[in-house]
Amino acid sequence: MISRDRALDTMNERFPLVAERVRQIWGMRLPRHVAVFAALAASDGRALGENDISPWGVTDYFADGGLDLVGRDGLDPRLHARFRCDPAEFVTVMGGGSDGLHFGLWFDDPAELPALIVHNYARDSAETWESARPSLLTVVRELVDRQLADYGDDPQTVGSITPLIEAVEWYTAADEAALRADGLPRPVATPRSYLAMSLLPQLPPGSGDPQADESGIRLDIFRNDPARTARWIAEAGRELAAGRPALALAVGSELHWLDRPEHRQAGLDLLVGAYRALGRDALAEIAAVHAAHRDLASVQVLVRR
Repeated sequence: MISRDRALDTMNERFPLVAERVRQIWGMRLPRHVAVFAALAASDGRALGENDISPWGVTDYFADGGLDLVGRDGLDPRLHARFRCDPAEFVTVMGGGSDGLHFGLWFDDPAELPALIVHNYARDSAETWESARPSLLTVVRELVDRQLADYGDDPQTVGSITPLIEAVEWYTAADEAALRADGLPRPVATPRSYLAMSLLPQLPPGSGDPQADESGIRLDIFRNDPARTARWIAEAGRELAAGRPALALAVGSELHWLDRPEHRQAGLDLLVGAYRALGRDALAEIAAVHAAHRDLASVQVLVRR
C-alpha cells in the first residue's frame, strides 16, 4: 500500500491514459471519480477487501502495469467483468463480493458521461438496480453505512468498517472536486422508464413508447407463450422500422436478460437495431460481442501479457 497523497497523485496522472483506453475500446467517456476510487484501492485496499469491495472491470487499468492488460485468448476486452445478463449500458468498475455483486457505470448514451452508478447480483436474480449516489466513493460509503446499520452492535464489524470510513472521509474532498470537474449530468426532458429487471436508458423525444408498464407481463409471456412472444417481437420490429426504437430496446433488453436460446437472435436483432437507430453504435457493438461470448466460463478476461 502507498500513502493516500501519493495514491491520489498517481491515479490522477494515470486517468488520461486510462480514459483514452476506455474511449478507444469501449467508445465511452470515463468520469474522473473513478480515479479517486482507484486511489482509495491503492492506499486502503486492505480495508476495502475486509468489507468485500474491490476494484474490478475497467478500474483494473489503473493498477501498476494495468495498461498492459489484454484480453485472454484473444477475447475482446469489453467482455471483462461482463456477466451474461448485464445490459450493454453497464460497464463494471467495482466488485462487491457475495452472489456476483458488481457495480458499474450506466451509459444512457456513450457520447455522454455515465448518468448513474448501478449494481447487479449476477449469481442471484441478476436484475440491474440504480444507486442514488453519484460516485464510486459515495457508493462505498453507502455500503459501509448499511453494514453499520445492520451490524453496528458487533465489535468485529465495527473494527473492519471504521478504517474504511476514515479513508473514505479523507478522499471526500478529492471526490467532490472530480464530480465538479466533470459537471452535472445533462438534464433530461422525460422521466426515466423502468423494466421489470432493469432501468432503461433515457431516450430522445420521438423514440416511441417502450411500454415499460407491460414489462412484467411480457417476461411472463416470453417464458410461457410462444405465439404471443412472436407478436411482441413483431410489434417491436415494426416500431423500429417506423423510426421508433423504444419498444425494440425494451423487448430486446428483456429477451437478453431472459436468455432463452430460441429468442437470442431476435432479441439481439432488436437491441442492435435500436442502438443503431439511436446513434449509439458503441452499445450496439457491445451487445453483439457479448451475444457471441455469453457462455464464457469466466468473465475475468483481462490478463497480463
